[in-house]
Amino acid sequence: MNRKKGVAVVSFGTLLEWMEFTFFAYMADFLSSLFFPADDATLARLKIYGVFAASYIMRPVGAIIFGHIGDKYGRKTPMIASLFLMAVATCGIGVLPTYGSIGSVSSILLIILRMIQGVAVGGEFNGATVLLTEYDKQRPFLAGSWTSFASAAGMSLGSLAATIISFCNNGSMWRVPFLLSALMALAAIYLRRDMRETDDFRMAKKNNELFEIPISAAWRHNKAGLICTATFSIFVSVFVYTGNIYYRTIAVSIGGLPAEQAATAITIGVVLVTVLIPVFACVADRMNGYKLCFAGLGLALLLSPLIMSLAASGDFIYTIVGQLIYSIPDAIVSATAFTILLRQFKIGTKYSGSSLAWSVSTAIFGGTTLMVNEFLVGHLNLLCGPGLYMSLSALICLAVVGYICREKLCQRL
Repeated sequence: MNRKKGVAVVSFGTLLEWMEFTFFAYMADFLSSLFFPADDATLARLKIYGVFAASYIMRPVGAIIFGHIGDKYGRKTPMIASLFLMAVATCGIGVLPTYGSIGSVSSILLIILRMIQGVAVGGEFNGATVLLTEYDKQRPFLAGSWTSFASAAGMSLGSLAATIISFCNNGSMWRVPFLLSALMALAAIYLRRDMRETDDFRMAKKNNELFEIPISAAWRHNKAGLICTATFSIFVSVFVYTGNIYYRTIAVSIGGLPAEQAATAITIGVVLVTVLIPVFACVADRMNGYKLCFAGLGLALLLSPLIMSLAASGDFIYTIVGQLIYSIPDAIVSATAFTILLRQFKIGTKYSGSSLAWSVSTAIFGGTTLMVNEFLVGHLNLLCGPGLYMSLSALICLAVVGYICREKLCQRL
């Protein structure tokens, strides 16, 4: 399999996973009424956000299992197995009876299926980035950006699907994106069967540079990599899920925008992120990518309160402007972060170390971001809270990663 085909096949699987994940988040209000009916709409929404969080709690399990296999036996096997697991769970959600049909059993099954999806994503996301960066050494930032590009593209499709479903009156139409995603995942598995092992892994295996317990070796040799990865995960989790998914909630519940207009604004923002990621990655390969990444974090620190205030404006144009502003720092950091963090690991610890650190941090911050924002706005009446939360995540990332990568920041290229 040549490099271009490898990029396409690996990225396609990641796109499908994030399309489904995002669609579920955007449809939280609607799904809460199907699986967690309650007189209090806020309580029902918090329950569905809890299901959203449950999938994140299982990500470290997937990172441990698939990361160990990927660092010890090869990158190909976990990339196929994780996608198969995702296809099965996604199909299960697509055919799952609602609360009205089987009662609380539907709620329990939904939680189980989301947890299975969490295991799959824990093994897929960072593994895909490892594979792509090892495929292409000539353009390291572009190679490292393809997973982010695929994730953003998946979020765009998930947002688009949610927008289309919101215009439909058919109560069963929400199942279609889940079922289509599962079918396409099976197609991606078929294409991934021809993936070859990376030259880096084969050479490390030949030279006996692999480890018996990769994650233990990562802790001994690559603590900086673990910390760097976890910190980037904090920023991405808080910034993306607040500035994108919770942005829609603010626009509807506080700004008073119709759900269709809010979904349209979100879709515009995510599409722009998708387009800009490879552009900024190419720029990073021509200059100091570390400095570009920190410029993006600086913009996030300064602009996040403005972004979220525009979400609450109640004006459709201002809501779109907020998403346009959001897209710039998101695209810059997404284009550069993974190449930077993976450089902190040895070949034999890269898959497991980055996957576990990312998954644990995401489980804590990504899985709870929507609930934290709901608490800040709904219970403390702190409308500026989500924007400040985003800025805080950027500040933490600037401080920690800046210290770890301080030498690279001083280099010209």
